[in-house]
Amino acid sequence: MSTYQSGPQTTVIYQADPAAVKHMQGVRDSLHQSCKPYLNHQVQVQTLDGQMHEGTLAGMDSKNLYLTVTVTMENGRGYYNPYYKPYPGYGYPGYPYPGAVSSNVIVPLVLYELLAISLL
Repeated sequence: MSTYQSGPQTTVIYQADPAAVKHMQGVRDSLHQSCKPYLNHQVQVQTLDGQMHEGTLAGMDSKNLYLTVTVTMENGRGYYNPYYKPYPGYGYPGYPYPGAVSSNVIVPLVLYELLAISLL
């Protein structure tokens, strides 16, 4: 039995180095083993880009680490506006303005982009 292929041949643009693939798999396995005991703990995560995230370690899969963070929207309209104040004199430093809405969201962070994870 023979197979007939029609259409243009595909050209490989990039192929990962097998040594790099093996290393990344080792990093992934190491992250899983290191983080597994700390599920549901408060952590701080730093990405390769320098971004810092604080939240609760909610879970992991083969590609992502899931962090639960609290987001406060001060105007309750579904987006954050740092300049919104409903009435002059309302609110105190450290306290949200009336009408503020807080909710928990889960942020997926790509395992290969993580630089450091610290307990809080």
